[in-house]
Amino acid sequence: MTANKPLVSVIMPLYNSERYVSDALESVFKQDYQPFEVILINDGSTDRTVEIIGKYDNVRYIYQTNQGAASARNTGVASSSGEIITFLDSDDFWPTNRLTVTIRYLDRHPEVGYVLGRQMMFVESGCAVPPWVKAEWLTAPQDASNTGVLVVRRVTFDRVGLLNTDYRRSGEDTEWLVRASEAGIPMARLPEIVLHKRIHGENLSVQMIQMRKDNLMRIARESIRRQQESEK
Repeated sequence: MTANKPLVSVIMPLYNSERYVSDALESVFKQDYQPFEVILINDGSTDRTVEIIGKYDNVRYIYQTNQGAASARNTGVASSSGEIITFLDSDDFWPTNRLTVTIRYLDRHPEVGYVLGRQMMFVESGCAVPPWVKAEWLTAPQDASNTGVLVVRRVTFDRVGLLNTDYRRSGEDTEWLVRASEAGIPMARLPEIVLHKRIHGENLSVQMIQMRKDNLMRIARESIRRQQESEK
């Protein structure tokens, strides 16, 4: 690491996050890396989220009417100051070395515009394992391509653009990664676990799984269209 470590902006969208947000925030504040800023975007929560996060005075809080996770993350990016940007959903949490591992890699590889890590999935106590969750997902770390394992240089966002808010509930991460790839941004996949992803009753519903499948098809069609237009 260099003597002057870059400021990292940690962006967390919140929507009715009362059950898990404390775990997520505590995992951020236990990081063995400094400096970082934490930006919380309340995307129109109606539960006790505001009450719970009120005990944290070392965060920046932003409220917006409910517009979806992509919009909330974009609000966070626009409000952030860090040279490096990363995301955490309020129902997941980080290992203590998450920032150290990813920032160290970016520091040593200035040509890389963003990195992806691995995630370890676990099922919330009292929840049944959904039938579409493979056994190996729960016993070994997996490569992932979601915002939870993503760490991005600000200059990369400047070049690729923000998340596409047309993908309100699913697929905005994949769509952004496709655009980053089309732009020729160098990236790296790290072997370390950088995210503990919680499976619970709300985030893997049948409707969400089908929506993600539909959005993947849409992302592929839009990518093909852009390539065809660039070749004209």
